Amino acid sequence: MAVHKLRGLEYLVAVVDAGGFNAAGRQLGVAAPSVHRLVQALEAELGMLLIDRSAKPLRPTPYAVAYIDRARTLLTELRELDASLHDESSSPKGTITLAAHSVVLEFVLPAMLQRFHARYPDIRLEIIEAGASRDLSKLGTDGLMQFGWPPEQDAILRTLAETRWLVVAAPAYWAKHGAPKHPSDLASHHCGLFRTPFGEVIRQWAFEKGGERVVVDVDGWLVSDNRRVLDAPLYGGQFVARVNDLSASPGIEDGSLQPVLLDWAGLNAPPLSMIVKRSMARQPRMRAWMDFVAEQARQLTLMRKPAGLPPVQPAQRPDWWRKRVSSGARRSSG
Repeated sequence: MAVHKLRGLEYLVAVVDAGGFNAAGRQLGVAAPSVHRLVQALEAELGMLLIDRSAKPLRPTPYAVAYIDRARTLLTELRELDASLHDESSSPKGTITLAAHSVVLEFVLPAMLQRFHARYPDIRLEIIEAGASRDLSKLGTDGLMQFGWPPEQDAILRTLAETRWLVVAAPAYWAKHGAPKHPSDLASHHCGLFRTPFGEVIRQWAFEKGGERVVVDVDGWLVSDNRRVLDAPLYGGQFVARVNDLSASPGIEDGSLQPVLLDWAGLNAPPLSMIVKRSMARQPRMRAWMDFVAEQARQLTLMRKPAGLPPVQPAQRPDWWRKRVSSGARRSSG
């Protein structure tokens, strides 16, 4: 198989996973027109359209879904084959400095670190909690991992996994207060409120089902920017919370959290994202980290709880993000 064909498959999968050519270019660290040209060349070679360009976000055409799934598996196997060529004398070396969102530190990274060290024993990791900052220049690190959309900056953005919002509470809470039958019922419940690193308290939860969109104003007695603070009363049966599914799996699996309204899709769920300094993106040690984390994130999505729900679609940035974060980034760069 020609190298350009493999690169075309890589770009095709990136377009589907990122939801667009521009987003795929940012994820891959190449210009969007290059992505577009190579995907077009692949379509011309196969004699059929693979991307539905009328959809927002972009998605595979119906007859290309299985092809793209097979391509994703093939690319993963090839990356693993490439990794097997590295021995101790040629494996990546050096130090990577990373910052991470507290939820990533708690629910995502711990399980990955030992496996990464086993594969790349000569790479040293230095990891700090990002706190309220999402700016690499201020953090002083090579990369950042978070749930959400980092503000625009001179860095490579890679979406590792899309997430699904889940409305959850302890079984004892639902037994006492009753489970909501419609999203609007949440207005009468105590809800844990999350304050974003940008200072925004999320008081509106948006849902969609079959073309019906519902935005619910929620309130509660606790606001925090720290998931650990919110988790204690959540698991203690004192309120309802909205959490992403990749961080809720342990509680759902052991029965200490019970999700509701599963027939409704929560809008604007934050993706698991990684940004990397452009100057570091092509360093062997950083490429090893980026590819490894992307591989692990794919495995994480296969273990989503509860199982059997529809595939997760790429989420749009919420209105508050576009108004507050993106406008702030433009002002600071102007």
